Amino acid sequence: MPLKNERVEDLTWIRRWIKKGLSKDKKTLDLSNKRITLPVAMDMAENMAVPGVEILYLNNSWLKDTGMEELADSDLFQGLRELWLQENKLHSEGAESLAQSKHLANLRKLCLWGNKIGPEGAEALAESEILENLEELDLSFNRVGDAGAAALAASSTLNRLKVLHLDANGIGAPGFRALAGARGLPALEALHLTYNRFEPEGYEAFYQSGKIRSLKLFKSDAPPPDEEEPRNEKRRPRRPSRPPLA
Repeated sequence: MPLKNERVEDLTWIRRWIKKGLSKDKKTLDLSNKRITLPVAMDMAENMAVPGVEILYLNNSWLKDTGMEELADSDLFQGLRELWLQENKLHSEGAESLAQSKHLANLRKLCLWGNKIGPEGAEALAESEILENLEELDLSFNRVGDAGAAALAASSTLNRLKVLHLDANGIGAPGFRALAGARGLPALEALHLTYNRFEPEGYEAFYQSGKIRSLKLFKSDAPPPDEEEPRNEKRRPRRPSRPPLA
């Protein structure tokens, strides 16, 4: 394994990563739990190409914004249909690099669970013409807030998005109202909004909107208006669950 802040001369380790992480049908590459520092990301971007890979896992790989900037336009991302980036160290700048990547036009699923992406990053994803074929976006456990939720709700490019995860993002009533009156996201079928700010007026606006009737699945911490709370029993939010391991 290369040392931090040290460029690698012998790239045998890259071939070992590929051999160990590549599926039998050569369509899935799992590089999760590797320590991908900036020098490593630079070497990967310059020397790593695996034609035919459609699903790439980079979960819990210590990726930061600078490393993502290097990888976003590398051949490693060419032709991907799914990209998993759970529990890295990405902020809005990392999301912006993804939104501008010329290689992600075929991407159908993007998982950014458990990073530190703010409203600017959500806005970049919402406005990305490159990601126009995206069908599922997971931004759970980030920091997109009301402004980020509003940007996604108003997206004019995510016309094929069917599933949106915004759990635990500090979204309150303004964000819920924006999603309730969303001008964008015409194909949305499932919306996940658990572990956000419990503000009744926001939930009420959503449940009274036409958007709720167009969804096949809506998950939140609030019961529908016609569901009564159990008598003498406090409603407690479920404990956050980790996503399945890659």
